[in-house]
Amino acid sequence: MDLPEIRHLIAFTTVLETGGFTKAAHALNLTQSALSHQIKTLEEQLGVEVFARIGKRTVLTQAGEILLQHATVVLRELSDARQALLELRDPGRGRLRISAAGYSCYLLLPRILQEFKAEFPRVELSVSADYTGEAVQHLLEGILDIAILVVPSPVRGMAIEPLAVDEVFVIVPAEHPWASRRRIRYAELASQVLITYNKASQTHQLLLHRLAQEGAGAPETMEVREAEAVTEMVKVGLGIAVQPPWVVRDDLRTQKLVAIPFGRTGLKRSWAIAYIQGRRLAAYGQTFIRICRERFSQLMEAETPTEGG
Repeated sequence: MDLPEIRHLIAFTTVLETGGFTKAAHALNLTQSALSHQIKTLEEQLGVEVFARIGKRTVLTQAGEILLQHATVVLRELSDARQALLELRDPGRGRLRISAAGYSCYLLLPRILQEFKAEFPRVELSVSADYTGEAVQHLLEGILDIAILVVPSPVRGMAIEPLAVDEVFVIVPAEHPWASRRRIRYAELASQVLITYNKASQTHQLLLHRLAQEGAGAPETMEVREAEAVTEMVKVGLGIAVQPPWVVRDDLRTQKLVAIPFGRTGLKRSWAIAYIQGRRLAAYGQTFIRICRERFSQLMEAETPTEGG
């Protein structure tokens, strides 16, 4: 069995990342026939088929699943080697791929990146807003270097460092019948339309878990793909939201929205920074983590309005 070439491994993983041969060929700047030839050559070298056709879908074979596990590691190690050599040749240069969950990406991360760029102005940054499940998957696949997220269940091979704890509230427009309430019972949510930017997010799953614990029914849900649109939907009376006060700070101060806590103890979330355990992080990656440790909780508290403020 011949060892596969790196370009063939890249072609193989790109088909999976993009969802098919047509998009992968476009991403790799190849014709579809040239991409198909690379995959065929890969299969001939390995002596197994890595893809199978089911109707119009292209799926991994069992051999393909095994190859994917190893190809991901090989390509990630090569990327790390490239970065290490770049840093050796030109200290202070490199690339850092970061993800932050939802609103933290828009409201908190810019301040952290401002401090980071003051120390490492020549590091190229790639930033995405991913919910926890996406971020974990992208870390494992080597697409991301570091993620700021709401703490997931333990993930093998991943280091997760705590950053902060915040509390989510029921967010309603000032004209809502609940606007003068001091607390909201979980069971009451079933009477409302809950607007969320992603039902797969860790926060939404945390809420559903608590509702189940309390024996309360789940509310009707309206999913809005853009996080910023959620509060606009709430303001015009299309439903309520479950968010921390720091997300809607300005609307709380102008009294367009009202934040009401849950039950007797509230609903709290834990935030963390995550990266692959044992993977070498460049000096600038370690600096980014240090700044997050020092500043994330402070920035969150600074964005949280005070009582009556």
